[in-house]
Amino acid sequence: MSCGISFIIPVYNAENYLRQTLDSIVKQDDGNIEIICVNDGSTDNSFEMLESYSQQYACIHVISQRNSGITVARNVGLRQAQGDWICFIDDDDILAQGAVNLIENKADPTCQIVYFQYSPFSTDSPNQQDNDVKGIQYFTEVQIRHIQADCINRFRSNKPVIPHSVLPTPWAKIYRHEFLQNFGFHFRDEVTHEEDVVFNFELLSKVRKAMQIDSILYYYRWSISSESHRYRPQILSSVNKTLDAYKEIIQQDYPQRKDIAELYRYRVLWELLYCIYLGPMHAQNPHSYSQRKLEFINLLNGPRFKGIFSSVSTLRFEWPQATLSTLIKYRQFWLLNLLGKLKRRI
Repeated sequence: MSCGISFIIPVYNAENYLRQTLDSIVKQDDGNIEIICVNDGSTDNSFEMLESYSQQYACIHVISQRNSGITVARNVGLRQAQGDWICFIDDDDILAQGAVNLIENKADPTCQIVYFQYSPFSTDSPNQQDNDVKGIQYFTEVQIRHIQADCINRFRSNKPVIPHSVLPTPWAKIYRHEFLQNFGFHFRDEVTHEEDVVFNFELLSKVRKAMQIDSILYYYRWSISSESHRYRPQILSSVNKTLDAYKEIIQQDYPQRKDIAELYRYRVLWELLYCIYLGPMHAQNPHSYSQRKLEFINLLNGPRFKGIFSSVSTLRFEWPQATLSTLIKYRQFWLLNLLGKLKRRI
């Protein structure tokens, strides 16, 4: 049976916050939504919570699978969705009060994507703000072309049409389900780093009309212990798959875009920063200084990043990334190591 909005929630060991997430949505059930929860092999009480909620609320559907990662979980939910709109929710975040009603009344079905605002929070629950609509803006042609480039653009001088904190994420927006189905868009199972950016970058190549609702409809739980901040010894393997995906998408969907070709070169540098920040210079890296320095040198001399500084400037990102880029270019690992230690103390 079709419905208005399909909320897709990949769930993994989320027992501490899952009730808040589910409650924020089920309290807005108007008979025209569904909530698809994909239990991705949780080892805590998440599955039991989901089963309990599904027995209480007919709109909740639970799918359970062995642990396969968030991209696979989202795709499983996407295949089961029946809604006109797709809305991805993380298992510890909060849908704003009144969001369902607002989306149902304001989302234009002629758009492929509808963006809205979000607010981060780090307390037990967000201090929900007035989410009245302050404005609605439509994007076509020239603006869409700009948004496509914005998705992978981290230049300090760039003024994105949609804030970069919103544009490449899977949340804080809804996708027209028919649009995703017509082009077969889904998350790439093999991409586990920046999978959300890759997903949006690829589908934006086919977007012809989008809109933005200026209202906070999503609350994102921020945590320093999240995946994007922890030590990741296998980061290079993940980054290689991400960069391969970007390259393939550009060749297939943006073949004539010189601006995007340039942005890809800088994206390679951006990923080098990730590899070093979450690898050799990370405070939780257990190896000795000499071993970490060797890891650093091997990254720079490896096939993915060798010669990168001959085609890019280190000064086009925001100052923290520009500083890191410059230190990496001149191989000042002793300073990078010091910054990694200082970052842990802050």
